Amino acid sequence: MALSVVLAAVAVATPRAALLNAIAPLDRGFSAKPADRKAVAAAIDVLAKAAPAQQAVPDIGGDWELVYTDAPDILGLDAQAGPFVRCSRIGQRISEREGTIENVIEYEPREWATSLFSNLKGDRLQQRVVTSFARREGKPATVDLKIRGVRLLPRQALGVSLESAPPLQLLGPLEPPFGSFEVLYCEGPEGPPLAEGDSAADESLDLLCRQASLTVVRTQQGYFSINRRVGPGEGWGAD
Repeated sequence: MALSVVLAAVAVATPRAALLNAIAPLDRGFSAKPADRKAVAAAIDVLAKAAPAQQAVPDIGGDWELVYTDAPDILGLDAQAGPFVRCSRIGQRISEREGTIENVIEYEPREWATSLFSNLKGDRLQQRVVTSFARREGKPATVDLKIRGVRLLPRQALGVSLESAPPLQLLGPLEPPFGSFEVLYCEGPEGPPLAEGDSAADESLDLLCRQASLTVVRTQQGYFSINRRVGPGEGWGAD
């Protein structure tokens, strides 16, 4: 490995661990206070400045799971889900080949419901907002989005797997603009630089989060989103 690559990896290891420590107790941002959000924003700034300038967005294809955000529309999802279901996981499925990003929201019954009706345990429904994406010419770290439509994928109902069931979808012929995001920090499929450097990260944060590739982006509205790459066994299932 070239010395310059090693030095660059060492430079980001400590601020990366500091960022993971900052988000560890915040339940993806749902329990964050204003002071917490300010601390996370500062940690993101340090990491972005420590990393080499983002000359291009690397291969981001695959499944990703949200580990932190301060976007109000995302943080309001669980309350909006109602008394019977909760927002269990949030993330993305990205296809470089098709040029699409599916924003995934996964719902499951709330704990009180499964305690009364055990056959509801494990039930899952995914809502996916489908967008197309393109890296902006002249601004390699900026990604522009266009809306394609919505898909609903029931994964399990009353204990019965529905993985092979076709999705309910509404995909229109038009693709109006759907905003953009700026990539502040991005690790490719090879994983984090010098993963052992993250040993300083708080043990309360899931080991998978510390060892998986991370992306940190800022939306057009100025909100942050941090996602970790997930493997096939914990991804979003079949399309």
